[in-house]
Amino acid sequence: MKQFTLSAALLLMTFIASAHAIWIETASKGNKNKTHQVRVFLGEYADNERDSVRNWFSNMKEAELYITDPSGNKQKIALRDAGNYLAGEFTPATEGSYTLSIAHTVADIYNEGKIEYYATASVNVGKAGNEMLSKSTFLAVQPPVEAGKVASPLHLQVYMEGAPVAKAKVLVISPDGWERTLYSDEQGKVSCATIQPGMHMLEVVKVLKTPGTHNGKSFKQVTHMVTHCIQVNK
Repeated sequence: MKQFTLSAALLLMTFIASAHAIWIETASKGNKNKTHQVRVFLGEYADNERDSVRNWFSNMKEAELYITDPSGNKQKIALRDAGNYLAGEFTPATEGSYTLSIAHTVADIYNEGKIEYYATASVNVGKAGNEMLSKSTFLAVQPPVEAGKVASPLHLQVYMEGAPVAKAKVLVISPDGWERTLYSDEQGKVSCATIQPGMHMLEVVKVLKTPGTHNGKSFKQVTHMVTHCIQVNK
């Protein structure tokens, strides 16, 4: 019975580690010299599941959030446990495009694989673009500068180390759990028409067959996963 319980627990943790995602939710528009709120979640966006921070697996609750301002200056944002998310805030000092980013390596090895989580979000203050987003993490998905509109094509660009990535798996998830799975073309581009308004999560996964060791344990592959939330208007 003890062996069965242990095996079941290990299988559950493998499932959690491989299926869960970390993402950032924040308003896409901010105001100069006014506090801007940020929330970091871990769970299943499509199922509207947001795990309690105390139950986040491995070292996930140690994830660090950074803000990059329009001049390229990067600073760490302090996070606090707010129940089912980590809460933080920053105050834009100038107009322009701000990029929020997380790059986190999971401490434990699951199913002989190392997991690298990334999450990004854009906040525009005044007239701004988001040119820096593709360079903010190892793996990134570049959304439009402005929020998308229902039934209009949503044009995306996938990058890895700043270069376009072909054949990357891209998931577009709507607020009610509708999902569309796409793959980037040779230029790393993807287009998808959304079907409803609200916050959509973009998720990109890239698995690299690069073996190695991590925290004293060997792994056969590295799973890179990035998320980015974007508002779709009516």
